[in-house]
Amino acid sequence: MRSSIGSTVRFAAAGALLVALIGCGDDSVRPPVVVVTPEPVRGVIAQTSFSGFQTDVWISIELPLSQQGVLDITVDWAYPDTWMYVYFGRTNCGYGQLVEGTCPFILSSETKSPKPRVLYTETLEPGTYHLFLYNVPRDRKTGVGSDNMESVSLQFGLTVRASGERSTDAVRLGRPIVVSPPRL
Repeated sequence: MRSSIGSTVRFAAAGALLVALIGCGDDSVRPPVVVVTPEPVRGVIAQTSFSGFQTDVWISIELPLSQQGVLDITVDWAYPDTWMYVYFGRTNCGYGQLVEGTCPFILSSETKSPKPRVLYTETLEPGTYHLFLYNVPRDRKTGVGSDNMESVSLQFGLTVRASGERSTDAVRLGRPIVVSPPRL
């Protein structure tokens, strides 16, 4: 009886060893490889604010972007009844283009609400971009606009692939510049 138990144990051990050896060369027995795709990473890359923004004035802010990513732009202002138009593009347009509506913008938002306003771009390549703000003056006929001198705050976020490092130097904002009409 004792020898039958010993031979059964030896037989089971040999069988397990044989199964293990057969499995060594067979790729279908290996566990599947799991590839984890990292989530995109968003960070605030620039913030600024300014005041004394009169109605019927265009403000331009240059944004040199040094890395690829999706930009989000948050614009907030003081008075809830202000009509703040927000535009974003690659071209530094002059007063005539802005007033005539011929500036080629990537994004435009011509509305009173929401406040604050958040705009998202498609994936942008590195380059120089321009943000334009227009404090719409009151038009008594249409009810559009206001008489408010505004204070504005801006925040820029950049979302990059997780494999790419987001640099806090990605945007170095230009100073807000009034886009003046041509002198006659």
